[in-house]
Order: sequence, then structure tokens, then C-alpha cells
Amino acid sequence: MRHGIIAAGHDKTAAAAEIILKDGGNAFDAAIAAFFASFITEPCMSSPGGGAFANIFTADRKALFLDCFCQTPQKKLPLHQIDFKPMVVNFGETTETFHLGMGSIAVPGVIAGIYYIHRNFASIPLKNLLEPALQLAREGVIINNFQHFDIRVLKAIMTNCQESKAIFYPDGKALAVGKSLKMPGMADYLEFLIASGEREFYEGEFAKQLVKDSIEKGGFIRMKDLKSYQVRTSAPLRFKYKDRTIHTNPLPSIGGTLIGLIMRKLEQRQIHDYSAGSPQHVQALQQITEEVFSIDRTVTNLNKKWGSTSHFNIVDKKGNAINITMSNGEGCGYMVPGTNIMLNNMLGEASLLPNGLHSWTADTRLSSMMSPTIVLDALGQFQTAIGTGGGSRIPSMIAQVLHYLIDFNLPVKAAVDAPRLHNEHNELNLEPGFVGKHRADDRLNIINWDQKAMFFGGVHSIHRQGELIQASGDDRREGFACIV
Repeated sequence: MRHGIIAAGHDKTAAAAEIILKDGGNAFDAAIAAFFASFITEPCMSSPGGGAFANIFTADRKALFLDCFCQTPQKKLPLHQIDFKPMVVNFGETTETFHLGMGSIAVPGVIAGIYYIHRNFASIPLKNLLEPALQLAREGVIINNFQHFDIRVLKAIMTNCQESKAIFYPDGKALAVGKSLKMPGMADYLEFLIASGEREFYEGEFAKQLVKDSIEKGGFIRMKDLKSYQVRTSAPLRFKYKDRTIHTNPLPSIGGTLIGLIMRKLEQRQIHDYSAGSPQHVQALQQITEEVFSIDRTVTNLNKKWGSTSHFNIVDKKGNAINITMSNGEGCGYMVPGTNIMLNNMLGEASLLPNGLHSWTADTRLSSMMSPTIVLDALGQFQTAIGTGGGSRIPSMIAQVLHYLIDFNLPVKAAVDAPRLHNEHNELNLEPGFVGKHRADDRLNIINWDQKAMFFGGVHSIHRQGELIQASGDDRREGFACIV
């Protein structure tokens, strides 16, 4: 590779990063450009109004994990004052209930995260890194099947306010595949933000309008909540797997810990001795995931969640690596007027609240399953960057692809394409290739999928085998990969 390698959730997200790498930017510059672009290319999953985690490994082998996820407000209010309503979404194979409204908004961290990465790791001015996203927002992005699916099933959210409805349902119907999605208000606001500086988002005109509407329309967010938001930095959670070292999301988020538990059990049982996809292999994976996902988790008590989350990985020619997983929940149904920015609904996400809706503790960083993960080889050099959306299934999906990469030494595309399963809440979901090979259990509800599905995540990945470095975007969520 001359400049770097990218695996992302959308081809235009990757293209934004590609432009910056070709212009001499490093992986961190490219990641910021990709992040900005994802607000337009993946609007149901990524937003300035959401949260994220970033895993960083520099060319000089420094490791850092950034928690830019959402924070609970500092004060709770009586529920009769709060705008908070349920929405049932039908995904075909299953239904889920989400909650939206002003009372579902937690303090967003994405913008603070972008500025932190830029201050500490980037080499190109922020206005230059924004340019690819501005072009996308003003000229449009062609809707693909995955984005159309999300816009359609989240209709109640996307049509909850007039500004959002005009963007995603301009003629009363969801933007069709092949149509152009434009977000000019987003472009105008992001230009204003970069010209004004980070505090604009947390203290300026955007913040003032958000707080005004929150007060008037039944939300928790107040100015002190926005002003006090800080990115949290830490060492990643580290654990050994054979001769590799895996870096992932530390507590209080639980996803990285569950990845570690799955990998430990894989190593203990040496299931790589089985042929990949054999009944013995499938049954061993079934048992391991059942054991891990049935343990008493004091940090969280997850329900099944579809996972409106995306992920990208970037490695540059010098060996700098960054991967970021971001989410807006499903969105709260409210856009700050004139900005095209929808805020998150993290306080309405049952999967983030261990004791039920409205049980959140004030002024606390929310936990998450999101787990951007980096693997180092036996010499401590970068080998793999991997991550996915998929709610409670994130640890299982990442661990299974790592299992294929490390234990079976598969090329990255084959590892990402290989069948997956998930076993939780007495429900076993099997992709084609695993169907009919599971261990019989009368307690289990067996769901046999007839094709690979977004239910099993979008595990976009970069992997080095010897001197060869390759990437793969997971076609379950129309991912995209390229060498620059």
C-alpha cells in the first residue's frame, strides 16, 4: 500500500478517508474525515448528536482508548414532565420496542471526540478534513439497500419532526434505493462549527437552541450538562490470546470484557482442532456463547437489540492504526432546527439501562457493548483492526471473526464472510452453513436464517498476514474496503 488501508460501513465513508490519505494525511486525519462523512452516508447510525469509542495504536506503539460515548444528564425530572414514547419496529424476523422523544436524549460526545483526536494526533487543519463531508452533504449520497432499510423501519423516528421528514421522507415515502440524500443544513452547521471551535457545540448557538427546546419540550438536557462533557481516556483493556495481544474497550463498558471471556474459552477448549463449520465446531461455539451470555452481568442486563451502530478501521503507511465504533441509538426524532443534526435516544435504549428505563444514574457515562478492537502480533506490532455494530451481539461477532483469523488462519475476506451464530436468552440464531449442525436443546428457540443478515453485525476488518495487509467490508451491512 502506498498510503494506507480502510474498511468502513459505506463506500463514501471510505472515500473521504482515501482523499485525506492521498493528500498526505495520517490515519487519524483520515479517521476524522471518515467520521464527518459518516454523518451523511450513514445517518441512521452516525451523528454529531451521538456517541463513540476510538481505539488508537500509533506507529511508535503507544496505545490509547477514547470514550466519547454519551453521558447522562446531571438532574432527573418527574416523568410526567418528560417527552418519552415507545415505538415498535418490525424487522421481519423479529420486532423491537425503542423509545424516542426529548426525554431520551443523553449528552452527546462525538464532537468532543473528533476535536480530541485532532488536537492530539492529526496533522491537517480541521477545515480540510471536513471538505469531503461538505461535498457529500450538499451534492448528495446515493441511498443503498442498507440505508433504505434503516430509513424505512425507523419511519416513526425519521418523520417525528418536520426537518427530518423533509430529508428522509420528502414525498411521504422513504427515500428509495438510488435516490440522492442531501443534508445542506448539516454542511452549513459543520462549517460554522469548525470556524467557531469546539465550544460552539457545547456552549454556543447549537447548545442554546438544544437546551431551549429541551426545557420547553420535555427533555433533561441543560447547559451545565453540555459544558461539563469531557472525553475520557484510558489504556485499552488488554488480554492475551495465544501469542497475540488484544486491545479493546475497558470497563465500565462491558463489550470488551465479554470478548475476552469468549476468547479465553475458545483457547481453553482448543476448538480450532475441529474443521471450521463442522457440527463439532458449531456445537462448541454454541456452548461457549451460551455460557458467556448467560453469566450474571452486573454492569448491564442486555435485551436483544438490533444495533443502529457503525464502525470503521484505518491504518496508514507508517503503521498508525485507529478504529472507531459510533452510534446514535436509533435517534430521538428531534433535530436541532436548521442543522439537520438528530440527537441520540440513549436514555431510551433498554440495552444500556441495567434496571429498566428511567433507572439511569445522573451524571454518569453510559456503558455499551461497542468494542473497537486492535490485535498485536507476538512482536507487539499491529496485526488486526476489527469492530462491528449489532447491539448485544457485538462481542460474539467480533470474537468469531478473530477466531477464524487467528485459529484457522483464514484470509480476512473469508473470515468476515464465514457463517456466524448467536446464542442468548434461550434463542439460537444460525446463519447458513451452520444450520442443522447445532446441539439439540429443548430450551432453545432455533432461528435458521436463509441468508447472511445484518442481525449478525457488520464486522469491517483490516488484517495483516506476514507482509500482506488486506481489508474487508462486511456485506451484511454493505461495508466497503480499499487499499490506497
